[in-house]
Amino acid sequence: MNAIEKITESEMLRSLVAGSVVLDRFIVTESSRNRRDQSIDATIELELCGEKDRFRFAVEAKTASAPRAIESAVAQIQKATGPDENPMIFVPYLSPESLRSLEEAKVSGIDLCGNGVVIVPRRLYVVSTGQANRYPDSRPLSNPYRGRSAMVARTLLSGGRWDSLNALRESIQAAGLDLSLSQTSKAVAALQDDLIVTKQGGAIVLNQPLKLLDQLGAEWKRLSPIRSRQAFRLPLGTDVAKCFASAANLQWAITGESSVSRYAMFAQGGPQRIAVSDLQLAQSLLPGKPEVATTFADIELLETSEPGYYFENTRDEQGVRWASRLQTWLELQAGDARQQNAAAEIRNQLLSQK
Repeated sequence: MNAIEKITESEMLRSLVAGSVVLDRFIVTESSRNRRDQSIDATIELELCGEKDRFRFAVEAKTASAPRAIESAVAQIQKATGPDENPMIFVPYLSPESLRSLEEAKVSGIDLCGNGVVIVPRRLYVVSTGQANRYPDSRPLSNPYRGRSAMVARTLLSGGRWDSLNALRESIQAAGLDLSLSQTSKAVAALQDDLIVTKQGGAIVLNQPLKLLDQLGAEWKRLSPIRSRQAFRLPLGTDVAKCFASAANLQWAITGESSVSRYAMFAQGGPQRIAVSDLQLAQSLLPGKPEVATTFADIELLETSEPGYYFENTRDEQGVRWASRLQTWLELQAGDARQQNAAAEIRNQLLSQK
């Protein structure tokens, strides 16, 4: 089967026929999907290779692997498991984090990739992990921590609770990004699937700011958002903000790397780095001359369409657009050892606001 296709529960359960192998060490000796009460999807009996003992499991299958789907499956199977059975869930993929949650709940779990944990209290504990996900979730938004959708997550970090989806969207727009209500809704739904936010009536509530911050940081490290760059030497007294003010269609802001002194003690050398949406246009607005190297340059323009550079900028009295505290942290935590030390201080500031 093509790994990117959506698999059905029936297809999953057909893989648990008698004689099949689970986690490379268990043999399915018996499998049944004819439960009278219909409260679970199947019952199976497993035999550990080389041993005579057999263990019976009640199985709840789900076609989604997101944390919310796994949490739901665990709750269902715990309620439906009989006295002579052990609870087990079956999903396309179990991440290391999902396996830890299953261990805490004392519920077994297997996936289609070779990961899983088999638990029989006081008798058996076997875990297998490290296999890649061959069945990525099919959901309206694949990654709420990257690109335009990540601005929803950033806005949630700045507030924590929003009375309505529309209020959240208005805050995103005020921070510098025109995102549709549909796009905002899809991003919130994806964050719900990951158990990072919940909905309480019409309100949207951030439950796990630390996890959300870590996810944003991990995705930023994978980005290569700079298309091109150019160093410039400027005449003394050049006001870059005034130079750029005449171009309404130019997005620009000081990068987090060059904004760090606003949030932490850090000696930043080299030219001031400025993100711009159009390098050619930005160059045409500046006096001075391009430099081949940054050694004698005053600024370095970085061309990028990544929305994070232009989101939640703070402006000083001179009209200079500085990176937000969050953007500064994202850039530094992906940098060298000195930058990562400064990032740790800014991370504490971000979390103390929650």
